Amino acid sequence: MRTLPLIALLATAPPALANPWNLIEAIEYKETETETSWSVAKIIPDDLRAMADSFEITGYYVPVEAQAYVSSFLLVPDPADCPFCGENGYGPSLEVKMKRAVPDMPEATKITLRGTLHIDNSPETYRAVYVTEGVLID
Repeated sequence: MRTLPLIALLATAPPALANPWNLIEAIEYKETETETSWSVAKIIPDDLRAMADSFEITGYYVPVEAQAYVSSFLLVPDPADCPFCGENGYGPSLEVKMKRAVPDMPEATKITLRGTLHIDNSPETYRAVYVTEGVLID
């Protein structure tokens, strides 16, 4: 009868953390267009909202401007998702603003960072989330 305590332990274990990229890709968009206006509503997964205060993500660096030190850039889940490369379409990307500028690095460098995730509820843009106060942790 040792299985009962194991089942009880599994039932009370905290859920595994979801992959932030999967949650970003799960954001739903609903466009509304009339003759005189356009807007987009965004439905953000609750699990993504719950990560907002201590958001950690791993991805690939995409520079926005050529500078020796960068304070803002894009992060993508796969180097093929680079929005400026033009070959593979446009995949998910995340705008990042760093707490302090960091030395520029080669495009597609794999990095992990921590920061504050913000929800962009503006009906005038497809940007749904972005990160501020970013700090490199790997």
